[in-house]
Amino acid sequence: MNQKQELLNKKEQLQLLLKSLTSGKNEFQVTDAYGYEKTFESYEAQSSSLRENISKSNRAIDDQNNNILNQQSAISRQIANVNNQIDAYIEIQNAVSNNGTVSSGNPYIAQYNNYLIQRKAIESRAQNQEKLGEISGQDINKQTESLKAQFLAGISSSIDSLREQVQSFDVQMSGLNASNSYDYSLNSQLLTLKTQALASANKELSDFNSALTDLETKISLQKQANKYNEIFAEKEGVLHVLPNILENKTIPAGTPIAQIYPPLKNKTQVYLASYIPSSQISGIKRGQKVRFTIQQNLPKTEILTGTIYQIDSAPTPLKNGNAYKVSALVTLDKKELSYIRYGLGGKCVVITGQKTYFNYYLDKIKGESS
Repeated sequence: MNQKQELLNKKEQLQLLLKSLTSGKNEFQVTDAYGYEKTFESYEAQSSSLRENISKSNRAIDDQNNNILNQQSAISRQIANVNNQIDAYIEIQNAVSNNGTVSSGNPYIAQYNNYLIQRKAIESRAQNQEKLGEISGQDINKQTESLKAQFLAGISSSIDSLREQVQSFDVQMSGLNASNSYDYSLNSQLLTLKTQALASANKELSDFNSALTDLETKISLQKQANKYNEIFAEKEGVLHVLPNILENKTIPAGTPIAQIYPPLKNKTQVYLASYIPSSQISGIKRGQKVRFTIQQNLPKTEILTGTIYQIDSAPTPLKNGNAYKVSALVTLDKKELSYIRYGLGGKCVVITGQKTYFNYYLDKIKGESS
């Protein structure tokens, strides 16, 4: 399928995306190979997520408001209960102060009855003492008034304590505010999401139209250029495109674009390039042997042996300092062809001299090296 047909097919699927976004339903009849159906499904998923998130948020607000209302209702009941207790104490207070009566349903009537019993006991005991001349009627009144004052003081203290509870409940009530507002932005967010999706798809469609126009122009020009421009290789071999060519969109006539490397066969000579630090170059000479260990995952280590034929006269700046480029020539044999490729990397060792094992270990003992 040529590039133009590919663009036309892609444009057709993009138009189905626009139709789906506009109608709100999947208009793709067959599986889309360009990902536009997935784009619509993603848009639908985002819309559903928006609906669910706002619904969840509003449910949470609803729960919060209901919880606040329940708390307010509970506090109101507590306030009413405490006020009823205050009213019951006030009834007893009035009955004691005015020698009145207390209703039988008063929750504190037992306290009132206990007061009456104590009062009668004081009056009965005082009357007996008065008959015996041990106490006067004035003293009797003092005892009863003292009992009355103590009882009323206790009642007043209870009333004050209950009123403090009411004040505390009022403070709690004022801190509860069921004013958490609901989120009504769903429609506007869905409209924004749809507008963005349509804008993106329309921009891509515009880009397609421009690309198609440019491509048709290029095809027309290329047809004319093809009549005059053809590329030929002078010989057979391995094609190596020059790296700087790959970045160019156009190439001037006559520009070299590739090299033809000879095919790797038995007895083929290949070149090894190694960079040796400036501090180690003094012992390197032409004609010395090199051992090149190939850096590959092979069942066993493969080593190529060659001879140095060229040493650069000037160093090359590298990341870790200056180094001299040393070139060696290697002749391949049949068994090495299966794993040799142009551009392989590895470790290169230069053999600067040879000695017997005896002399090698003798030098080690003497602390000498070569």
